[in-house]
Amino acid sequence: MRSPRAVMSQLPGDCPVTWTVLGANVLTFVVAFVGGGSLLNLAFYAPEFLLRPWTAFTYPLLGVGGIFWLLLGGYVLWMFGGSLERAWGWRGYTVFLLAVSGSSAAALWLASVLLGRGAGLAGFGMPLAAVTVAWASINPYERVLLYFALPVEARWLGVLAAVFVAISQPFPLGVFALAGCGVAWWYVREGRYILVRPAHPRRRLERPERSLTLNPIAWYRRRRLQRQFMRLVKGSKEDDDDTLH
Repeated sequence: MRSPRAVMSQLPGDCPVTWTVLGANVLTFVVAFVGGGSLLNLAFYAPEFLLRPWTAFTYPLLGVGGIFWLLLGGYVLWMFGGSLERAWGWRGYTVFLLAVSGSSAAALWLASVLLGRGAGLAGFGMPLAAVTVAWASINPYERVLLYFALPVEARWLGVLAAVFVAISQPFPLGVFALAGCGVAWWYVREGRYILVRPAHPRRRLERPERSLTLNPIAWYRRRRLQRQFMRLVKGSKEDDDDTLH
């Protein structure tokens, strides 16, 4: 029998860790919908952090925010997170998720201690923002279709993700929560070379890109390449017509 990780690798995108996070969110969303109050033990609450330290890493597994957010946010996590997982491997990507999730929770706990205010986290919103910042740091000038219609450069999408984090908590708790985005930027620049041991030099062959994809970035890139090709073809024809025989 194949291992669970091998089965998850067969899902679209070849990103088993990302699919595991998404699957946990769907499962907990369904359980909470039918009345699973015990799932609150997975949520992070700053005043109780020392009593339940595991919640600094389990809160991204809770499916909260409604079905629309679960679908849209899950799609973005699959798109950007899957890209990072394929580039770094599942080990490096797992370390990244743990680092950004734990740093956001630890920063909010510190803010709670300093300010005497409570703060909580549930859902993959914080890791999703960190994933977006990391992907945008690697591909700052890549154009992304915001809401599937408005093309923007990835660097501005990373800024929007950081703003989302800053306003997701009352001021100044949101500023402390930006620790996850800061760790994401650091991890891209040098952190992964420190925290993750180099992979075995023998790497598996990449899967060929499928002709059909749900990734709007791939749609936009493919359309742009087609336009460039057509302009080149048209230009070459005009040059041939102007040539004297």
